[in-house]
Parts: sequence; C-alpha cells; structure tokens
Amino acid sequence: PNVVLGVTNPFFIKTLQHWPHILRVGEPKMSGDLPKQVKLKKPSRLKTLDTKPGLYTAYTAHLHRDKALLRRLLKGLQKKRTSDVQTAVLRRHLLELTQSFIIPLEHYMASLMPLQKGIVPWKTPPQIRPFRQDDFLQSLERSGPQLTCVLKGDWLGLYRRFFKSPHFDGWYRQRHREMTQKLEALHLEAICEANIEIWMKDKSEVEVVDLILKLRERLVRAQGHQLPVKEATLKRARLYIDTAISSLPKDLQAVLCPP
Repeated sequence: PNVVLGVTNPFFIKTLQHWPHILRVGEPKMSGDLPKQVKLKKPSRLKTLDTKPGLYTAYTAHLHRDKALLRRLLKGLQKKRTSDVQTAVLRRHLLELTQSFIIPLEHYMASLMPLQKGIVPWKTPPQIRPFRQDDFLQSLERSGPQLTCVLKGDWLGLYRRFFKSPHFDGWYRQRHREMTQKLEALHLEAICEANIEIWMKDKSEVEVVDLILKLRERLVRAQGHQLPVKEATLKRARLYIDTAISSLPKDLQAVLCPP
C-alpha cells in the first residue's frame, strides 16, 4: 500500500533506505540561487546517519526542474509570504503543467470521435476509433505540450510511462465512456429528427418493437443523466414510442403497455 511515514529517529535513515522516496528535512538555507535541500539525490547515497538533508528518490524525472519556480518559492520564504500564497503559487504551477500534459491527449481523443454527418437515424452508429499510442506520439511533433509549457525534457518518455500506469487506464475509460454517451445522444437526436411514420411503412412488427425497446432504453439512460440529451429530444422520443406502439396490433400493444 502507499504509505507516508514521518520519523525523527535517525536509525530509520538506514533501515528504510530501500524505500523509493525519502525526504530528510533540515534547517533551510536562504542564501544562494538553489539550496542543496531541493536537489534530488539517489537513495544509494543514504550511507550514514549524518546524511545531509534533501530528497532521495529512485525515480528518474523525465522533465527538467523549474528553477524559476523554486527561486520564486524560496523568495517567498525569505519575505515570510503566507503559506496560503505559497500553496496557491505551487497549485497554479501544477495546474498549468497538468493542462499542458493532458491537452494533447484530449485533442487526440477528440479526433477518434466519428463525424456527426456519419450518424444516420436507422443504422447502428459508427464506432469510436481505437487509441493508438504510436499515432498519438507522432502527433506531438505538431501539437505537443511544448506549445504551452516552457519546461524541457523527455515528454515522449513521460507519456510512455503514463501509458503503462493505472492512471491512463482510468482516464481513458472515463473519456471513452463520455464519448460513447455523446455518440448515443447524437444518434437519438438523429432518430428524433427523422420521420418515423415513413420509416415504419415497410418495416416488420419485429423491427418496430426493436425500435421501441431501444428508444425506451435510451430514455431510461437519459433520465438517469447518463446521456447528454435535451428535454425537447426526450419529449420527441416519447412521442415516437407512442406512435410506434399505436401502429402495432392490439395484442402487442397490451404487451408493450400493460395496464
């Protein structure tokens, strides 16, 4: 499990030196451009009990450190800036960095969505195209994070690491689910904008019943806020269901609309 352990006993410095991340806190130094306390060190340097303060980590960063941000935070400490202001500065930096990282992913995902003109009423809607990591990485040359972020480094390596993490799986599943819901909503709108009476003229009872059941299922999902559909579209869908049911024999009507 993920654990954060805080200790004051120096014995743990060597005992826990196999942990991937160790932050040893000491007296902050305000002089100089970049104090040693904020420089990264390898865990293998945790040899003695008098190890210097600093962050010891087995993680290899893909991006260069933002020295301008560090100087800004250290300057805030020197001027005794409140912790709320310091936190706001750091939060803004992390937000902008995250946005620079995620925007190319969002743009690529949007390109996988079928065109709206390809969504027709009486056919199964087209599928969302698969996410191809190589295609995405190639797209970074023209629309990568370097357009919005000044930090240099191995962005490709960072994305490859992200693809292997559970965070990418969760992000992708959520975005794919949202896109699928949008696709279903657009298909429902296309059906409700078509003329159902003309469609039913040459259709069998089985096909009409199938449409009724599908429309009902979409209505249930939309009413449960699982589909982004306008109220006018929902009203039209209910009207279409009533129209389709009224075209069926009485025995089928009784089955579809029990008392």
